[in-house]
Amino acid sequence: MGEVHLPDIKLKLWTAMREDLVRHIPELEETDILLCPICCRALKFEKFSLEHILPQQAVKHDPAVVREAIIKNERSGLGLLCSETLVVGGKPYANGCNSWKGRNFDGCLTDLLKPGLFPRRFSDAHIISFLVVGYLGLFRQFGYRVALTPGGLAVRNQFFNPRAFTKHLPITSQMVLRGEPHTEYKAETQAYWSDPVKIYVDGARGKATIVIRNYSVILSLSHDPTIPLATTLAYAPQKHVFRPDLRLAYQ
Repeated sequence: MGEVHLPDIKLKLWTAMREDLVRHIPELEETDILLCPICCRALKFEKFSLEHILPQQAVKHDPAVVREAIIKNERSGLGLLCSETLVVGGKPYANGCNSWKGRNFDGCLTDLLKPGLFPRRFSDAHIISFLVVGYLGLFRQFGYRVALTPGGLAVRNQFFNPRAFTKHLPITSQMVLRGEPHTEYKAETQAYWSDPVKIYVDGARGKATIVIRNYSVILSLSHDPTIPLATTLAYAPQKHVFRPDLRLAYQ
């Protein structure tokens, strides 16, 4: 089964992300820039590239019947990351966050998702790889409400520390749970293969459980992204008056 036209996907993702960004930062409406979901640098369209949330080398190991039934882009999930040169620790890295993810995390993700035994040399880097996938899945669903918060910042900071946990990452995020993987394609397992990142938000506890096929990790949330944000106030209290003023702010 052929892939859909990738340039069209990039433009569609760019447009949707721009609309979401402007909802949170209206001052950017008249610009032609977008914030990278990871580094949050303000860049133009040509400085972004498509990124597979689950690496292509991982999903290519899916059973033949799965590859025939579900296109690769659906099984891996697509997003946009910057391709502008990064400078980390004084050292330049070409192709931005997109290349950094491939360099530091895609190998670990492939080890974990390919059929066969669990990797014998399981390390913190494997867990961090799943945290990155979980964050990108959260961003794909909830946008900049995830990125522009302290909880999002903790994971974005961890992105640039791919081998060891930072002091800002909660203990609950420093583990991964694993179940038995599916090995066949059936009607009841279709979502297992087609939906790379499943998200279950527990706003009361300030966390999101992220399921990546047969693995799960926990990310902390600064607020519940499923609750709509208020864009206007119903009333405006008078200055220096310590009681509610229920008059409408507008007529």
